[in-house]
Amino acid sequence: MNSESSMYQGSADLPALKAIIRNLRELPRALSWSAALSGLLIVLISCTGPVAMVVQAANAGNLTNAQTATWLWSCWIGSGLFGLYLSLRLRMPIIGAWSTPSIALLLTGLAEHSLRDAVGAYFIAAVVIILIGVTGIFKKILMLAPPPVIMAMLAGVLFEFGVGVFKVLPDQPGIIIAMVAGYFVARRFGWRAPVLASLFAGLVVAFALREVRSPHLHVALAKPEWVNPTFSVSALITLAIPLILLTLTSQYAPGMAVMTTYGYEAPINRSLVTGGVLSLASAGFVGSGVNSAAITAAIGAGDHAEPDKTRRYTAGVVCGIAYVAVGLLGSTLLGLFGALPAPLLAALAGLGILPAIGNSAHEAMANPEYREAALITLLVTVSGIHPLQLGSPFWGLLAGIATHQVVSFGRRRGGAKA
Repeated sequence: MNSESSMYQGSADLPALKAIIRNLRELPRALSWSAALSGLLIVLISCTGPVAMVVQAANAGNLTNAQTATWLWSCWIGSGLFGLYLSLRLRMPIIGAWSTPSIALLLTGLAEHSLRDAVGAYFIAAVVIILIGVTGIFKKILMLAPPPVIMAMLAGVLFEFGVGVFKVLPDQPGIIIAMVAGYFVARRFGWRAPVLASLFAGLVVAFALREVRSPHLHVALAKPEWVNPTFSVSALITLAIPLILLTLTSQYAPGMAVMTTYGYEAPINRSLVTGGVLSLASAGFVGSGVNSAAITAAIGAGDHAEPDKTRRYTAGVVCGIAYVAVGLLGSTLLGLFGALPAPLLAALAGLGILPAIGNSAHEAMANPEYREAALITLLVTVSGIHPLQLGSPFWGLLAGIATHQVVSFGRRRGGAKA
């Protein structure tokens, strides 16, 4: 597939560096307030629920503050460079992100594997994604497992964070009820980022109840720490393979679909290679992977960001610059989150991915032909079982594929007899 939009073919024919320099020179004239605000809104959203998820996964894996700060640093810097490079190179509003489903997977993965094993899985996943982009077999890979089964595995992986909202309800009912109410009130009025209203409501109640501690702020540039990888069969099967599938199906596929929806020719292979290279470079710094945004992609790619399609790429540029800036001061934001009560963080993480849980569950169950297989996948994934030291997402995927083969085989035989 041609990775550039036809309306920008002239720019695509230029060498990459010349295209980037030219678009940078045009940036001050092309930038509008609406595009800039859209880019900043994406970063603001990413500094809420996704960060809360990283903190929870890091706590589950007993990571140090320095390792958690390194993880955030690599996520933000990688996401920023992804969007900045592709937006300037292709003159499209391409948004970078880190995979929230992958972080959800790591909530249990880091509890069952060492950090070095997880880093080894990051390296494997990055190399495989680069190869998928270079060979152009993205669609063929997605056909290896039925999409409803993969979406059911995704729903199961995210399920723990969604349930976490209500598990902490008895601990801080005032904060949690205010956050849930704030979220759905914002949804009622069509706000683009209801999780921000939820955070604001929770903070108001938390301050009123004096549940917010004094933050230990240290404003300084991040000092990332390198972690040497180890490679194990268990981490390969439990972490690397699910990471690859979740990234392809829950990030790249919907992210590129958003670009197509808004009239761009989705740069699938170029995005895969760019994300894979950045993921490979950041894997040793606890980076769980960089990819195209899915949920927040529409904020930068839609007409509301900038009516003039030829100037809309500036939203991706602003978002990329802001990501890099936040990443350089990642430990400072981590200090702010450390001052918040744990129930607030749990609710923030769960509410932040509520749309992803709903979408994945709907897509998993929508097709009656795959409904039994998807249900089995969801239940096994949620169960948390790990026979042979292999995590429940792997067994859920395996059980779903096997269930579908059995059920469809029976239907085929029945149809043949009829």
